[in-house]
Amino acid sequence: MPRLPRSLSLAVFTGVLSASGFAGSPAHAAAPAPSPESATDAMATHTLHKVGGGELTLAALRGQVVVLNFWASWCGPCRKELPQLSTLAGQLATTGARVIPVSIDGDARNAAEFAHRFAPGLAVFHDGPDGLARALDLPALPYTIVLDRDGRILWSGGGADPATIAAIGTTARKAAEAHGLADGTSEGSSR
Repeated sequence: MPRLPRSLSLAVFTGVLSASGFAGSPAHAAAPAPSPESATDAMATHTLHKVGGGELTLAALRGQVVVLNFWASWCGPCRKELPQLSTLAGQLATTGARVIPVSIDGDARNAAEFAHRFAPGLAVFHDGPDGLARALDLPALPYTIVLDRDGRILWSGGGADPATIAAIGTTARKAAEAHGLADGTSEGSSR
């Protein structure tokens, strides 16, 4: 996996994952990071900017399972992963789970062009290199975090391989089934 421009890590999720009870790969932990509570707070309060206009906070998606994926146009594995996430978004559309792809590209136009090419129809957000990915101190790209309906971290990990995509889908489906179906409508809808 390509490394982010500066040394970044996500050890914060290691303990949360083991306590979650959901299937999935362990987090790719590296160096000490903020507490799980501060990571959850950062995700809930940070504003994401939708490519093409509009804003979204993850707090606005409370009540839905969220698959938060970080990627960049310069990331080779992201070229494989984004189409798979687009397919997963369609599969999750009726479950109360949403896929929120977040580009860390410096230029929103690069993010828009990349998303149009590799995941047409998927609602994409642009956050730049100094946004939420930096606040979370992610270790690499692509990187995905699955949040439950209360915004708690259920799973996190990097990679674009089929096993990782399957773990993301399984975790999101289990979380959606655990609490019944949500309304399914929001600005964060992926389709």
